[in-house]
Amino acid sequence: MVTLSKVVWRDAAGGSNMGWRPLLALKEQETATVISCGAIIYEDDEKIIICPHMIIENNEISEGDAEIAIPKTWIISRENLLGLPPGD
Repeated sequence: MVTLSKVVWRDAAGGSNMGWRPLLALKEQETATVISCGAIIYEDDEKIIICPHMIIENNEISEGDAEIAIPKTWIISRENLLGLPPGD
């Protein structure tokens, strides 16, 4: 069974190419809160890799696309959403 997960995490933000702005305006920049959903295809002590698009063959992920590696220190929360039943 392939389990889908939701990961909520903080990401860097900025670099908007808006031109010169006062230092006070630059200091008001916030980080971004991101939600990523997919299968966690790899995990170790440092990071997880989540993949939203995958081909499932014989109940296993054989190929994926659009994966993202997220440092674990950036993760706010994670939860399992559902398990996919065996495919054809």
